[in-house]
Amino acid sequence: MKKILIALLVVTMASSAMIAGCSNNSDDKNTSSDNSIVSEESSKSSESSTENSSSNSDSDSSKSESISSDSNEATDGDFVWENNYITNLSEDGAKKKEIVIPEKCEKLKIRDLSTDSKFSNNENLESVIFKSENIKSLPDGLFDSDTNLKKVELPKSLKKLPEWLFLNCSSLESVEIPDSVTEIEDGAFENSGIKELKIPESVTTVGESVFKYTKIEKLYLPESLTEISKQFLSWLDDSASDYKLTVYVKKGSYADEHFDEYQRSGATKEYY
Repeated sequence: MKKILIALLVVTMASSAMIAGCSNNSDDKNTSSDNSIVSEESSKSSESSTENSSSNSDSDSSKSESISSDSNEATDGDFVWENNYITNLSEDGAKKKEIVIPEKCEKLKIRDLSTDSKFSNNENLESVIFKSENIKSLPDGLFDSDTNLKKVELPKSLKKLPEWLFLNCSSLESVEIPDSVTEIEDGAFENSGIKELKIPESVTTVGESVFKYTKIEKLYLPESLTEISKQFLSWLDDSASDYKLTVYVKKGSYADEHFDEYQRSGATKEYY
């Protein structure tokens, strides 16, 4: 009887141990599965965060490039551009003898002619041709001190010759003014090499000292003039004893009838 009881006790203990073992194995499997799920979710979260960060970085970079592109000037060939405006000559452009302003240019937008512009104080520049028909105005003193400038074809839509446009352009002896111009401002040809000029019939007003310190010899004035400054021909370089200026006018025109008001020594009037 004792042997039977001992045998039953052994069997009972063995069964309990097996049940406990199965229970532990089940818990380990569940824990492992839970850890795997957490790890996978963590990995997905990390990947998503990285992707979002990369996307945001690309977006910020794109915005930065756009802002930079919109706010900065761009060099293209001979010019520095801001949209369709020319703001300066490029380094290469400033070294050339001939510059052609292309058709797409709408305006010359030069911020500081005295310090930044490569259009002025340029000893290399000999010829400037405007192909653009959009340009209606030019900066004052645009070609200041371009001492070798000989040829300029002005924009066909230009409305006026601004002040000191050809100041100190000692090699410029003549220029054709387009029919679109209605006004010539003060000192437009001051201290230039201008020898002969024909002002077109579109011009109605001429300012003061347009030919200051020049030795202009032939000047053609149109019938269209309705206002001539009394200082129009003041400060001519008439120091040479043989200097002579002939002013050609249309008989009966304003320029003819007011000649005595603006004429200076060394100037004579003739009809054409």
